[in-house]
Amino acid sequence: MSMRERIPVGRRVGVPTPGRLPGTVLHRIRDPLLFGTGVAGAAGVLHFMSPNHPGHYPGCPLLALTGLYCPFCGGLRSVADLTHGDVSGAFARNPLVPLALAAGLVLWARWLVTAMQGRPVRPQLGPGGNRLVLVLAVTFMILRNIPGWTWLSPA
Repeated sequence: MSMRERIPVGRRVGVPTPGRLPGTVLHRIRDPLLFGTGVAGAAGVLHFMSPNHPGHYPGCPLLALTGLYCPFCGGLRSVADLTHGDVSGAFARNPLVPLALAAGLVLWARWLVTAMQGRPVRPQLGPGGNRLVLVLAVTFMILRNIPGWTWLSPA
């Protein structure tokens, strides 16, 4: 009996089902789990080594050179506040960070579920999405540096 006769019709040996990635579920979810572990570890460091105490983390170079707040100023303190359960404090430090973290959590969960299902993941913002993020960041930076608008300052 030849090899061709033993293979069922319509099925090729060693070729994964179209639209599915080969490997076990544990192998497929390795990358999202490693990424999530890294993010949780970084949040744990911020929880126990507070950025509110000087000397633990470097300051913002833009703030040091120009006196202007960048879109990321207050981000570490915002994440530290979130690890302590202080959502209002996190929004007071940098309102973009809790929103970005919530969006990141949704994207990470989508990545994990897609990987568990064995489908390839191709996250893309596209040119319009990239421009939107850039415009949001620049607008936020301009607004938080308007004199008298202390409600957007990270202090």
